[in-house]
Amino acid sequence: MRSINPNIRVDPDLEDEKGFTTDLGLRGNIKHILNYDASIFLLNYNNRIGTVLRYDSTLFNVYRFRTNISQSLNYGFESFAELDIWRLIKRDKAKAQISIFSNCSLIDARYVNSKESAYENKKVELVPNILLKTGLTVKKGKFSGTWQYSFVSSQYTDATNTIQSANAINGLIPAYYVMDLSLSYKYKYLTFYGTVNNLTNNMYFTRRSEAYPGPGIVPSDGIGVYLTVQVKI
Repeated sequence: MRSINPNIRVDPDLEDEKGFTTDLGLRGNIKHILNYDASIFLLNYNNRIGTVLRYDSTLFNVYRFRTNISQSLNYGFESFAELDIWRLIKRDKAKAQISIFSNCSLIDARYVNSKESAYENKKVELVPNILLKTGLTVKKGKFSGTWQYSFVSSQYTDATNTIQSANAINGLIPAYYVMDLSLSYKYKYLTFYGTVNNLTNNMYFTRRSEAYPGPGIVPSDGIGVYLTVQVKI
């Protein structure tokens, strides 16, 4: 591993990560009304490579250090479900689709068996506890539309779980949510598409950049509207 960024240094004695993963799940479909997929999982890393803050007493500055932190354990639950509400009500007479869907992950990822007390039982960086996507889809004839809500819980950017730092590179990434809306309509050889991303114009960020366009917090895009017309000849 090599870095040309002066704000990050790599341990010259860096070792390869080793580990294993295992999972157990259940998947099925009930009369084309309910689709579901659920599983539990465990991911074990030995000598997991992570990032910590170090202080250079010669240059009087703090820098990021990539090294083998310790063993880490990621375990959790993942699920997906989609329920066609209109088909549930109308059965075989349904000529439209109104369905709700949800994709959820619950994760606990921590460093364990560390020789450094600063890392022991700390959360693994960039692994939020909750990832959720849910929404509603409507389809009838030539029209279709989907509304989606996404939520990501807070997460850290380094193994010491720094909440904030002077350089803004390390620190907490707060929880955030985003709502999107997409619509489409077909008319003869034309298809009209409309999309609104970040429907509520929510202000949030998902990463802290070490270099361009940082260093520091990189804001995500605000509300965006896109219109498209497709022609099939």
